[in-house]
Amino acid sequence: MLSRTLGNGRNVSALCLGAMNFGTSTPADTAIAILDRFVEAGGTFVDTSNNYNQWHGHGGDSEELLGRWMRARGNRDELFIATKCGARTTVPGDPDDAHWEGLSASAVGEAVKGSLSRLGIEQIDLYYAHIDDRSTPLDETVAAFGRLAADGVVDLLGCSNTATWRLDRARQTAAAQGVAQYSVIQQHSSYLWPNPPALQGVRRHGTPHYQHAGVEHFDYLAEHPDVTLVAYQALLGGSYARADRPFQPRYAHPTAYVRYEALRQAAHDLGVTPNQVVLAWLLHHNVIPLIGASSLEQLDEALAAVDIQLDDGLVDQLDNA
Repeated sequence: MLSRTLGNGRNVSALCLGAMNFGTSTPADTAIAILDRFVEAGGTFVDTSNNYNQWHGHGGDSEELLGRWMRARGNRDELFIATKCGARTTVPGDPDDAHWEGLSASAVGEAVKGSLSRLGIEQIDLYYAHIDDRSTPLDETVAAFGRLAADGVVDLLGCSNTATWRLDRARQTAAAQGVAQYSVIQQHSSYLWPNPPALQGVRRHGTPHYQHAGVEHFDYLAEHPDVTLVAYQALLGGSYARADRPFQPRYAHPTAYVRYEALRQAAHDLGVTPNQVVLAWLLHHNVIPLIGASSLEQLDEALAAVDIQLDDGLVDQLDNA
């Protein structure tokens, strides 16, 4: 398995395994088999959240399963565990965003205690602000995360679903406070680009909710190599490979069609799958793909992508299609 270096020099596997559905729509025995295979292949980076999978379970199911698995395997020290706070509901059974916990100092403090307990660990390797809570002053959120890092409760800090200017302001605020800065950002990113209006949505009582990594994100990352992008939904929920899962309407535009054909041609010429080309392309651009496997077959396909070499000519064709 290839490795990548995050903000403070921590090395992680080049693929991150998403555990969102583990213990709910992905049954526990299947989830454990996937985790075991991932580690056997050299994987170390595992991603979860305190609100997974509150729309099917009670929230925290994924963290609990990971905790049980790590205790059974005794492998905590071999792993890099990421989890998140901010989007867990405060009304059990109703995950509507109006009930999310948010990112106040008190909410962050309570959330991290819950995650540590469910995971059964003493330190979280990477702790994300899951959403951008604009109802809480940014300096309060930054200070709360900074205290966790200073106290050794967490190691690295990150944010997710965040506009570029908010990421930059948070980092500047942290620098002014003399606390740890966000060094990882997790956004939806893939080979295809969505329609521009899809680059933001509106949630949390009108607050813009930026899920997609846009041009400004990549421009910022190019200027700030100490910040790493982790790309979720990199394979668009199976749409690259499965006829029964058509692309969402936001990908129904001429540029997406042309890029998809370039992707299919590249996969054909290399003798691999479109999914594998997408992952290899992201890896080439120093993005860490977050893969969400629900079977060993899906995981094995993703793991094989690490060994695919894209030459400069092919990368140029894919980039500019």
